[in-house]
Amino acid sequence: MRKIVLWMSVSIDGFFEGPARDISCHLVDEELHSYVNDELRSMGAFLEGRVTHELMAA
Repeated sequence: MRKIVLWMSVSIDGFFEGPARDISCHLVDEELHSYVNDELRSMGAFLEGRVTHELMAA
């Protein structure tokens, strides 16, 4: 049986994004970027919302 994994970035005070969809509070350094890519590489499919899809497509 396959697993469904939910992966979300949330600040300690519970924010996903700031005003006007500002996501600068999410600080992604090289170590985190490499870790996330390694985790995602093993997954077979991704389910994204419209906004995330549009950001990733760009």
